[in-house]
Amino acid sequence: MVQINLMLGGNDLLTVSKKNGEQVPWSQERIIAAANKASRRVSDKNNRLTDTQTEDLIYFIDKEVDRLPNREVISTLEIHDLVLDALQKVNLAVYMEYKAYRKYKEKYIEAFDSAKDFAEKVVYNGDKENANRDSTLNSTKQTLIAEGLMRELMLKFELEPEWAKAHQEGWIHIHDLAQRYSSQTNCCLFDMGNVLAGGFELNGSRYIEPKSVQAAWAVAGDVTLSASSNQYGGFTLAEIDGILAPYAEKTYNKQIETISEQLKDFDVPHSTIEEMAYKNTMREIEQGYQGFETKLNTISNSLAQVPFVTVTFGLKTDFWAKKISKTILKIRENGMGENGLTAIFPKLVFLSRKDVNGAPHSPNYDLYLAAIECSRTRLYPDYLSLDAGNLGEVYERCGKPVSPMGCRAYLSPFYKPDTGEEVYVGRNNVGAVTLNLPKMAIEAAGNVKKFTDLIAEYSEMVFAIHEDYYERAGKIKGSSNPLNFCEGGSWMSVGYDEPIAPILKASTASLGYVGLEEVCQSLFGGSLIHQQEFALEIVSFLKKLVDDAREETGYLFALYSSPAESLIYRFNEINREQYGLIENVTSRDYATNSFHLHVTEDVSVPEKINFEAPFHAIATGGRISYCEFAYGVDSNVLKHAIDFAMSKGMYYGVNVVSATCNKCLHHGDFDDYCPKCDSEDITSVTRVCGYLSFGKVKGDSRYNLGKQAEIRDRVKHTVGYGEALAEKNKELTSK
Repeated sequence: MVQINLMLGGNDLLTVSKKNGEQVPWSQERIIAAANKASRRVSDKNNRLTDTQTEDLIYFIDKEVDRLPNREVISTLEIHDLVLDALQKVNLAVYMEYKAYRKYKEKYIEAFDSAKDFAEKVVYNGDKENANRDSTLNSTKQTLIAEGLMRELMLKFELEPEWAKAHQEGWIHIHDLAQRYSSQTNCCLFDMGNVLAGGFELNGSRYIEPKSVQAAWAVAGDVTLSASSNQYGGFTLAEIDGILAPYAEKTYNKQIETISEQLKDFDVPHSTIEEMAYKNTMREIEQGYQGFETKLNTISNSLAQVPFVTVTFGLKTDFWAKKISKTILKIRENGMGENGLTAIFPKLVFLSRKDVNGAPHSPNYDLYLAAIECSRTRLYPDYLSLDAGNLGEVYERCGKPVSPMGCRAYLSPFYKPDTGEEVYVGRNNVGAVTLNLPKMAIEAAGNVKKFTDLIAEYSEMVFAIHEDYYERAGKIKGSSNPLNFCEGGSWMSVGYDEPIAPILKASTASLGYVGLEEVCQSLFGGSLIHQQEFALEIVSFLKKLVDDAREETGYLFALYSSPAESLIYRFNEINREQYGLIENVTSRDYATNSFHLHVTEDVSVPEKINFEAPFHAIATGGRISYCEFAYGVDSNVLKHAIDFAMSKGMYYGVNVVSATCNKCLHHGDFDDYCPKCDSEDITSVTRVCGYLSFGKVKGDSRYNLGKQAEIRDRVKHTVGYGEALAEKNKELTSK
């Protein structure tokens, strides 16, 4: 390229103002360099800039600059426009490359600016999108800022433009965008028993199988912290009582051997040795679980949050499994730490089967009653019916309980290709995308056909997003989460350097939805409670879309009643901004979660259960129902409520406010101040959506504004004494 020596009509005195405010002299060399860079990107060398075209380029720019009256300063953006206009005249191929590159740079700038704004907000004001992250900590801020950048990169460069547009306009919400950028998997049922058995390798070291129950609890905690750091969403250890029971047996036998050796010279009855061994083993179980629970509530994983861990139990009837279950309930009921706080993690789920633990003469009925006592004041456990509904059918079919992946996600059936065995433990979800049903209802303006057309249109987009992500995540190597993909946490293993695509054949991908209450208010001017038939039709329509897509593509798509913590606030803010205040549709600070009756509905416990139960049978993923009770609710009332929910095949949770005054240690249902000593130094635990979280920590709320408003609006559903509730159950059942 020849040196261009044109004198630009006095432009040597012109100053250029850069984006950062710096002012530099005009430089024709910079213009030529930028044009040549674009020219080199043209694939056909014959269409690149010639020397003559470069001279023409400078000539046209000079001519346009001369037309600018009395200008001493010109911005870089103005120069870019001048270059574009000139290139369009001299070389169309280079013009297209320059334009595309400039747009790409503008997207980078926009992404960086958005990430920078978010970073400043996190640094100075924190972030309340996730109630179980303490954004006052530097480590959390660092993670949040990194995630903010990854979200922007995903939106600007990785997603199809129409997908990103739909997300930003609020038609859909692509959950966990930051984690999608690094191609992580979502909620899982981690096969802890398989990882522990025989030992495992981590960070180049080989770990032997634990030799005692206390060691097993400790290793399980470490494995949980490590493996959960390399995914996002819930992390479930299914049937933890069965996993730990063999290690309790090992401990007991070792104790018998050790004590017998120690007392061999004394005339001690074997029954005494057995009693001593039993006490020592129980001490190990208790200390082991206390350490496990403390670890999960106090140590953040690399995602700057305590891991979202769920443990399920209640079906195992052998001696040590029952002792492990009782210990979990006892320690949870006693509270955590010096102040006896309600523990957040692990989430406890009691697996309910009438012939195992739900009837008075069943072998684990004592566990069921102990679980109810724990729920009265500590909210957990939740209760999952294996007697009816789709999970009852699975249990009848193959004898396997299906635990929730985290708070409320469930797996579709999957059969091992080689044996035909039905598999649940060791599987995961790859992500969720949720539909903004209230927005679609508002757009439909009373036209139900238009409403369902919008659902179908955006559901098709969701399936395309999932298909793209299956392919993207499938390329990730086993080493990205070695404990899960290589060391036995998954239903099958791959090598450290092998892609995980074969594992993902068993993974689900979720189509979520929120806001049936606001849909009914928008379309019919009335609440969901009066439109159950229509709401069931909509959920059935969604289910058919999911089933059809699964049949067409072979991917395990699932319908998901989304556990929307911050999303109910985000969607409502978008809808309000776009459509204004609409009474009972956008007028509150939140949308209603999935198929739930609105939290202000003054209905009885059995009426709420009876209304929501049919939705569980259709939307089998993400379904859970709650009733609001007073702290320390009567055991009979609670038992009749749980019995009724279990008979309906539901997944059921108890909602109370479990608060502790850090000054006088008073426990109860209060939020703003202690009724005993008036202190505002309160730590309260409430349910966010599927998980528990801190409503307040030392008087400060961890929730976003929408969730705070939703919790304030909740009404109690208690119905008198147990006998009155039982009568109501019979009345509704007879109908």
